[in-house]
Amino acid sequence: MASRAKLLLAPILTILAVSAAQADEVPVTWLDPTCGYFVVKMPDGNPAEAFGLFSLKANPLPEVGDTLTGDLVGAEVTLQNLSKGIAHEAIHWANAKSQEQLVRNTPVQCASKWKRKKK
Repeated sequence: MASRAKLLLAPILTILAVSAAQADEVPVTWLDPTCGYFVVKMPDGNPAEAFGLFSLKANPLPEVGDTLTGDLVGAEVTLQNLSKGIAHEAIHWANAKSQEQLVRNTPVQCASKWKRKKK
């Protein structure tokens, strides 16, 4: 009986493992080409970590609106750009509840962090 239960559970466990391993697709919401930093809207879940800040290890840069997928929680990650069909090697710096928090904490050389918001 135990082996029969294992046979019945095996496909269910496989489906769960595959769906857990599938990467989420996230949009790029902010980019500063002067310093190579960008922000993505993280997958729904934890509101305190709604946005993620990344920097590129090498060009090419993604663009605002591009859809990325890959390991979003590692320190050094490879993100696939589904919009362009290329990969980006990046460093994941932090998550925050708002994009503005992350932009404010980008390095000083990021020129667009100094732009004032239009009212």
